Amino acid sequence: MKKTIFTALFFASLLIQVRAQSVFTTVPVVNGKVVFQQFIHIDQALTADQRYAMLYKWGKDNYAGNPLLSGIRFDDKAKSITVGSKIELLLPQNSSGVREKVIMNYRFDASITNSGCMLVIRDITYQNSQSSGSAFFPKTFTAEETITPAAISAVSGTDKEFRTNTQKSTLFYLNELYNELSKVFSLNK
Repeated sequence: MKKTIFTALFFASLLIQVRAQSVFTTVPVVNGKVVFQQFIHIDQALTADQRYAMLYKWGKDNYAGNPLLSGIRFDDKAKSITVGSKIELLLPQNSSGVREKVIMNYRFDASITNSGCMLVIRDITYQNSQSSGSAFFPKTFTAEETITPAAISAVSGTDKEFRTNTQKSTLFYLNELYNELSKVFSLNK
């Protein structure tokens, strides 16, 4: 009995922890564009230069030399980095039992502020890396026409399933990116 209760409590705490780390749960649209923004609090004992040094090192370690990187810019004066990159997303299994792949292109800015780091992810586009079986989607398509609630509700059938799965995989990846960057500034490394 004790083991069952302990196991249930353990899984409940894991679920709560996972939800707490999922800062991106919906697709925000700002002035007609999909823009994800999240603030990361940083220990106030660190100076702005120390914070930027940590961000700079993380950017170099994770993106410099990456074959999927399209560009990286470090702005020492503004204490920010801008990264343009891509990733292959593996979508959840669809109703036909197929797991499609989509290439997601994205750009993000991470800027050191007085009390933390502001992460802004924007300019998201997708390319099918394999045929989706849908003649509706062009070769390259924007986040606005794919993963927003309006875009998903505008279609049905396999197109709706494809867009919903693309949204799920995008949110999962962006939460991973946020969690990676948050760990850089975590006191409990």
